[in-house]
Amino acid sequence: MKLWIRVFFICLMMTHQNLHAVQVERLYEAEVIAQSGSPEDRVLAIKQALQRVLLRILAGDDILQDDMVKAVLANASDYVSEYQYSLAEAEHQNARLLRVLFNESLLISTFRATTKGLWNEIRPRTLVWLVVEDQNGAHFFDPDKMPEVDWALKKASRQKKIPVLMPMQDLTEKRVLSISDVLSAYSEHLLEVSVRYEVVSTLAGKIVKQGRCWKAEWTLYFDAKIQQWRSPCSSIADVTLSGFQGVYSRLSKVYAAKPESSSIDSIILKVSGIKRVTAVGKVRDYLEKLPMIKTATWLATEGNYNLYRIFYQGEALDLNNMLAVGRVLKSEGRSKQNSKEIKYRFLNN
Repeated sequence: MKLWIRVFFICLMMTHQNLHAVQVERLYEAEVIAQSGSPEDRVLAIKQALQRVLLRILAGDDILQDDMVKAVLANASDYVSEYQYSLAEAEHQNARLLRVLFNESLLISTFRATTKGLWNEIRPRTLVWLVVEDQNGAHFFDPDKMPEVDWALKKASRQKKIPVLMPMQDLTEKRVLSISDVLSAYSEHLLEVSVRYEVVSTLAGKIVKQGRCWKAEWTLYFDAKIQQWRSPCSSIADVTLSGFQGVYSRLSKVYAAKPESSSIDSIILKVSGIKRVTAVGKVRDYLEKLPMIKTATWLATEGNYNLYRIFYQGEALDLNNMLAVGRVLKSEGRSKQNSKEIKYRFLNN
């Protein structure tokens, strides 16, 4: 890469802010269409709303085939905290928009007995590079010029509760990144440009309009792995939802807390690379947002390391995998002197 491009990215990395994770809102709430205001249609709509919620909090394969999930959906109304019909008109005659809020604590306690993991509201942002192709050729996604695509992206993000970050596509970025970089099988350049956004996952997509339907190809870069899938020709809403479903399926398996059948254990985390006093609290706050970790307490300094005691629930291997996924901590290996100590380096002062 040319020298000036490297200088550009170094400057951006020095001025960035931490965008690693956010707290999503209304995780246990869904809005669906009831075909009418009758009790029968309301029950069916509540079941549909609960299914949507379960598919955004549970991790694992074939979620809807799980026996506990089937039992909960069969009695969906028992998990409702409140519901309300919207005053806005639905698309079909007699149909009504129904907002349903479910009992979070009841659902969590119910699914502790299953093999499915639970993904809480703290979720990492996913950077989305999107190319849209129509009769006029291929273009980078522009929300102002492509309102239909923008609406579908926002709807899919809300439904799956995947926080999204769209690239700024400023003049400098446009000079160093082309459409072919996004679509190429060689991802090095795309990922170099993406470094400025401090995300743990990057989704590259190409959606193509064919007559009255859309199709898409997706590539997810996450945890040093690449996953690809296609969305067959369908509505723009279904195609974009397929993209976000792929992101959810991969990320939830890493970030979801495992069922609480295992005992709570503790370990000493030794973190090097902390150069500022404020970073001590930043590391603690980051640790306590991770699903497996119950508490994280700063203990002392030891040479170049800050020591934290972590109480976690689950397997030690899962904990190590979770700590290593983000670009906040980098593993330095296990302590040779003490098996109950692990070493990491802080990357984000």
